[in-house]
Amino acid sequence: MIDWFSFFVVFAVSIVAACGVVFLFSLGLRLASVRTGWRRPAGIGCFVLCGLLILYGVYLIIPSLH
Repeated sequence: MIDWFSFFVVFAVSIVAACGVVFLFSLGLRLASVRTGWRRPAGIGCFVLCGLLILYGVYLIIPSLH
């Protein structure tokens, strides 16, 4: 029997995580395009966070890494 609540939780978390990664990447593009002040380092920080989230997702998917 399918546990529909667990299926919904996995679906919701994957949608939120995907939107978060896309948001961070687009914010990084927007901030890194400006070369003045604090915006460029903040954009690079967004790219780093985006990459870390992707690496964490790969870590969760591949069981031999645990």
